[in-house]
Amino acid sequence: MNDPQYAGGPGGGDSSELHGTVKWFNPEKGFGFVSPADGSPDVFLHISALKQAGLQDAPEGSSIHCEVGQGRKGIQVLRVINLDTSSATPRAPRPRRPFGPRDHDR
Repeated sequence: MNDPQYAGGPGGGDSSELHGTVKWFNPEKGFGFVSPADGSPDVFLHISALKQAGLQDAPEGSSIHCEVGQGRKGIQVLRVINLDTSSATPRAPRPRRPFGPRDHDR
């Protein structure tokens, strides 16, 4: 029986579909990771896959339906089919540091 999380047919193929949750994504660095719903290892998410879908960000906790396949360093998102941000965790604002030496610089 085929795993419902992966819609790839028998005999494999170059890609398969995955449902999961955005574990984290850093738009400044341009990458993050997706946690598949079936508990399999995290999948790399590069900003190029988001941009191809007309997106700039993938907030943590968002539900994602995507196509995955082999990348240079392992399985990665090749194409975003749907990104539902209604379940996303609001991003906390970054605290501003005052100018001056940091504790470890003293």
